[in-house]
Amino acid sequence: MLEQPSRRSNEFLSLQEQTVSSFPQEASSSLQEKKTQGRKVCEKCLELEEMTSALEEYIGRTNEQLLKSEMSDMELEQIFSACADPMMVIRDDGIIVRANRSMLEHLDCCCENVIGHSCTELLSEQECKLANSHKKKSQTDIEITNEGGEVSNFIMTTTPLVTLDGTPGTLAQYKDITDRKKAEQALEKAHAALERIARIDGLTQIANRRTFDESFTEQWQKSLVEQSPLSIILCDIDFFKRYNDTYGHQQGDTCLSSVAQALEQTLSEQSSGLVARYGGEEFIFLLPATSVEEATAHAETARNNIEQLALEHQASEVADNVTLSLGVSCTIPQSDMQPQHLIRTADEALYQSKETGRNRVTSVEFSG
Repeated sequence: MLEQPSRRSNEFLSLQEQTVSSFPQEASSSLQEKKTQGRKVCEKCLELEEMTSALEEYIGRTNEQLLKSEMSDMELEQIFSACADPMMVIRDDGIIVRANRSMLEHLDCCCENVIGHSCTELLSEQECKLANSHKKKSQTDIEITNEGGEVSNFIMTTTPLVTLDGTPGTLAQYKDITDRKKAEQALEKAHAALERIARIDGLTQIANRRTFDESFTEQWQKSLVEQSPLSIILCDIDFFKRYNDTYGHQQGDTCLSSVAQALEQTLSEQSSGLVARYGGEEFIFLLPATSVEEATAHAETARNNIEQLALEHQASEVADNVTLSLGVSCTIPQSDMQPQHLIRTADEALYQSKETGRNRVTSVEFSG
């Protein structure tokens, strides 16, 4: 009767031992898994933290760049608006998308009548063409005439750019150079006046000796190349010293001016010739492409024109009026000739005119 409980007790004890012996293994395995999972979670947390930190850093940099960009845009906008030169931005389709205060004043329009309008409505054809040229940066002098007919001068600078809406366009800037242009024109006029003074005889208002010398050298070389005749006429007012002594130097100056103007009138408008005051009461003609016969005829015309002035000269021994003696010299220049010899020959011909009675023409062909 007692053996049965003992056997059950042993079975219970055996089962209990098995249960107790397996429990630590299962608990240890479970704990290990939890540790492994914990490590994985920690690694993901660290990874997430790193990603979060990197994202925050990126967002910070982006915000900083955006802030700088906005500040830069604000600075550019202030510079654009405050610029004293008229400026505007024109899209490639010709629509004006921006204009500063100076441009609005230049166009004499309000913002609503400029922004969004075609440049053809507000600008000249030349300005629109420059703005839509799509080339590299360029500078062009332009003239703008307002409704009152007043002309203004500008340097128009065009620079390709990308507009705020991302479309290609052009920045046009106008630099007013009206005052500079006026100063340049005044300087040019002054320079021309000085040049004229330097080349014109102050008393007679015909070419002076310097002008003759320059022209003679030039025409000699030209005639040498073309092998064409070149003629010189040297003229002298008869007994001019006596004229001054009789009528005074002021009247003598008036006589010189009258003779000079009469001589200049003998040159035709088509002629390339020149008449100049050579010195004192002497005048000289330079006649390119003119034969000795033609030059002699020209000299006779000049002599007659002076006689027809009928300037009184009671101290003259040849006439009661002012008269002229002339010497003509002509040659076809050669390389072995001296140019001054042509003038010397004309002077010798003039001397012959004086020696043979004055108020006449003597002609000589110079052969070297």
